[in-house]
Amino acid sequence: MDMSYKVLWIDDDEDYVESSKDFVSESAKKYFMNAEFEVFNEYDKFKEQKLSNFDAQSFDLYDLILVDYALSGTTGNRIIRELRDKKIYTDIIFYSSDIETMKNELKSEEQLDGVFLIERENLFSMIEHIIQKNLKREYRISNIRGLIMDSTSEFDYICQETAIALFEKLDKDQQNSVVDKTREYVNDAATKSKRNFTDLNKKQGKKFVENALRSVEYVMDNKARYAVMEMVVKALDSNIIKKEDFSQEYYDTLIKPRNKLAHAKLVYGKCHKKLRPIKKRTELHHNEDCKTCTAEYDIKKCETLRRVIYNYYTLFKQIEKKTDELAPIA
Repeated sequence: MDMSYKVLWIDDDEDYVESSKDFVSESAKKYFMNAEFEVFNEYDKFKEQKLSNFDAQSFDLYDLILVDYALSGTTGNRIIRELRDKKIYTDIIFYSSDIETMKNELKSEEQLDGVFLIERENLFSMIEHIIQKNLKREYRISNIRGLIMDSTSEFDYICQETAIALFEKLDKDQQNSVVDKTREYVNDAATKSKRNFTDLNKKQGKKFVENALRSVEYVMDNKARYAVMEMVVKALDSNIIKKEDFSQEYYDTLIKPRNKLAHAKLVYGKCHKKLRPIKKRTELHHNEDCKTCTAEYDIKKCETLRRVIYNYYTLFKQIEKKTDELAPIA
């Protein structure tokens, strides 16, 4: 999954750009994104190094473009035209200390589609506005559902591969404890499902843990997998996962919403401000002001879900980094 907010910044005042990056980063973090910057001090350098070979079908797209209008050797009209010719329709903010000249030179309505002109002193407020405008689309429940599915799939991968990769970094007693706990989870699942896991139970040590973690849900459920990962990670570094019962909290705050949204139809309330996932034919009850609407998801609920996803994203990136340090890929 990608929680980055990619900013292209073209300005020949490198000190100004460096001193301003923190503000943009903080603005992105308010909406649970991490700002990433590509900076060029000349438009022609950007054109030569990036734009000339840019493929609009690639995933290397920008979320925001910032341009100092006073760049020498080019014009705003040229920049807009050449970006649009490459099918880059990202919002562009031109900023200048001479706002009137800039507006007069960029007065074509067609050119101004997706282009914002601002005085340099008001640049930060405009950046905040554009980031908010762009990221509010992510709060639509259909997008949040996709983000939850995407994020939990990636987190499942990190959970599984982390526990397997780090197992051999444990001492013998720690390994035995992990094997015993994994076997306990598998035996509980066998009792609940009334199935026979004979082939799996014949395996020993790492092979048993690896096969259990990579098995289907009825052999080892999601919460058990994360409990095993938690056990392994905490044995090697107690500073990454600090929660006492991480796997339970993860299940409650992210897996339950995922399960609720999966395989469901999303139905708007009459107000079109709230949505409810339904898994059978039913009727939403509401009035015009939403006070009695039974729909569950509104903008605030979606913001909360995105915050939860972002916090887990940050944590799992730390876990992945620690795994790469302790058990680098050969």
